[in-house]
Amino acid sequence: MNNEEKILQALEELKSDMAEAKEKLEEVDQRSIRTQVLLETDYADKLQLLLDGHKTILETLAPKSRVEALEDDVSFMKTVIKALSQEIAELKKAQ
Repeated sequence: MNNEEKILQALEELKSDMAEAKEKLEEVDQRSIRTQVLLETDYADKLQLLLDGHKTILETLAPKSRVEALEDDVSFMKTVIKALSQEIAELKKAQ
């Protein structure tokens, strides 16, 4: 095999390798497109549902100031009930 034949054979192998690389690149491009479509449709919808749920939770939560006021009221009521319970116990003993 002379040099020209070796060069031609090397060129043919290179051409074959390039065609194979091109096919693989096209396959990667197709996967990339499918992944992009999946991200844009499936995950975008799921993220929107999550956001809607988060908004609903925020809308139904009581404001912190209201919760703190209710905690103060409950604490006051506990104190009053405790005092009344002691008075009742003392009155029962006095009978």
